Amino acid sequence: MNANPLAPCLLCPRACGVDRTQKPGLCGMGANLRVALAQLHVGEEPCLSGTTPLETGDVRGSGTIFFSGCNLRCVYCQNHDISMGGLGHDLSEDDLTAMMLELELAGAHNVNLVTPTHFTPLVRQALIQARANGLTIPVVWNSSAYETVETLRTLDGLVDIYLPDLRYMDAKAAARYSGAPDYPEVACAAIQEMHRQVGRLVVEKGLARRGLIIRLLVLPGNLGRTDLALDWIAANLGTGTAISLMGQYYPAHRAHEFPEIDRCLKPIEYASLRRHMEKLGFENGFVQRVGSSAAFTPDFRQDRD
Repeated sequence: MNANPLAPCLLCPRACGVDRTQKPGLCGMGANLRVALAQLHVGEEPCLSGTTPLETGDVRGSGTIFFSGCNLRCVYCQNHDISMGGLGHDLSEDDLTAMMLELELAGAHNVNLVTPTHFTPLVRQALIQARANGLTIPVVWNSSAYETVETLRTLDGLVDIYLPDLRYMDAKAAARYSGAPDYPEVACAAIQEMHRQVGRLVVEKGLARRGLIIRLLVLPGNLGRTDLALDWIAANLGTGTAISLMGQYYPAHRAHEFPEIDRCLKPIEYASLRRHMEKLGFENGFVQRVGSSAAFTPDFRQDRD
């Protein structure tokens, strides 16, 4: 990487080449870290948010840090206030380090970095500092998987759990809804690198300690081709890979401009893909009740002062 990886910025597959010390890149962000919200969040997978009462009853939440901006910018984004609206507060790497340590002190099961890709070198430095200052809980990299292998390699040894989406296996859908026709090939390469770094999911006493969990957001009409994503994972990573089959889609942001996705997911659409997952023989997965939608979307406009 160049001496200042933000000038010009080539961190993500967009490779916009913008000098982010002078103006925002395609991600909408400049050279400063920007965070919208940090909180204990119980809306993640059970092994991240905490175990169920049937186990230890230890549900303290995932220590989520929601970064502002995004390099994928989906038309149906449920977090559009921060991903495209820029909502948030600027902070330094030292501030981010302190935030991570404070989340551990508050009882978080992990530090969950949500949409951090466009800030990778800054987050990397904060992670190094946090570990040096006593951070012991796992670090989760929660991303769209629209990332370069080169950038991901700079995180090797710093991230314990990768939590990527595999949003599209259809290039036309990726182009129409996210402006990223190269998403399928880019995301698959990124996920293979993540798997190389951390391997399969390891869970101890109900909590994830290390490994890969792939999220599959089912779009109406299966327009992202989740079935092909499952096929690819089975063939390339194996059916022991942890899968989170997500039925929480609801039309948000600009979805009303696209009639085919301007509706919630139908239970039958989700059930069909769940059967496909089971038919392939996946052994380690999380499923949802269809329609578990906006209830788990944080309020990014709440007063945090």
